[in-house]
Amino acid sequence: MSRRRFLQGALIAGGVALAGRRASFAASSGAAHTVRLGYVGTPCEAATFWAPGAAAFRGKGLAARLEPFDDDAALAAALDAGKVDAASMRLASVLEPLEAGAHVRVVAGLHAGCLRVVAPESVVVRTLGNLKGASIATDRLHGPSMNLLSALLRRQGVDPHADVSWHVYEAAALETALDAKTVDCVASSDPLAYALLADKKAVAFLDTADAGFTCGDGLDRGHHCFLALSGALVEDRPALAASLARAYIETSAQIGRSAGPAALAEVAGHFTEIDSYGTIQMLSSYDWRPSTDLVLEEIELTARDFRRAGLLKPGTDPERLADRAFADVLHA
Repeated sequence: MSRRRFLQGALIAGGVALAGRRASFAASSGAAHTVRLGYVGTPCEAATFWAPGAAAFRGKGLAARLEPFDDDAALAAALDAGKVDAASMRLASVLEPLEAGAHVRVVAGLHAGCLRVVAPESVVVRTLGNLKGASIATDRLHGPSMNLLSALLRRQGVDPHADVSWHVYEAAALETALDAKTVDCVASSDPLAYALLADKKAVAFLDTADAGFTCGDGLDRGHHCFLALSGALVEDRPALAASLARAYIETSAQIGRSAGPAALAEVAGHFTEIDSYGTIQMLSSYDWRPSTDLVLEEIELTARDFRRAGLLKPGTDPERLADRAFADVLHA
């Protein structure tokens, strides 16, 4: 994928400008409460990257300081230890730490659309059951896209361990495999998955609209990314936890309303070599419907699917896990 070589970085600035610097950033608003927001550098963390300059954070007396982490596991561990206060995380990445007892609370769904299943256009029948025997490419072994698709395959009677074969590809090799039709579909997160669509190397196989490829499959308009807070923050500073949740919800809704050229004119393209227009289109393709309403159900249903697929321990009780993981900070 020579034209779209993806680099790790982060969206930073008052208008979701993009920056690849892995450093800590602090707002200079003089707000009363400095909140530490963790990130790993994926496009779907847009609300986190916008936070230092977002009116919703400033208006609630919050000064956002961004802290970088190498991967989801390190970020979840930092939330567990109270080293950061909040992060936008994919539920598929945080379920295992929650099962292990991480002191993390999931408080809101932020958006869907950043995890995708795409396939060559020649694939006509697009049902999970028809993937039995398929060769599936993915961006990361046991990454959020692979795990979520595995869980939904198992629900449809396809064993994700025995009935399909998984292959991890670098971007350039993946394009070659798609051209050669050696893989039947791709389960990947953005920006890679979006680039395959934008470059017309693949078309949507499953998406949030027509096949329920979201957490809590079966619920209307589920999410991929959720707001996770430090459990210590929720317990010790409930008012601050509520302010953080409201700031994230309002900022995510604002991105959904304004992810267009005027709002994103500052985009510089440092997050990836995708151009500014492509970045705007990628963020605009997400379903930005932040909510706390069905988070408990999303956690429970997703945990149930993950257990069925062998991604959680057989003895894990999805209902108890959801009750422990969810915190209704807005109505505490």
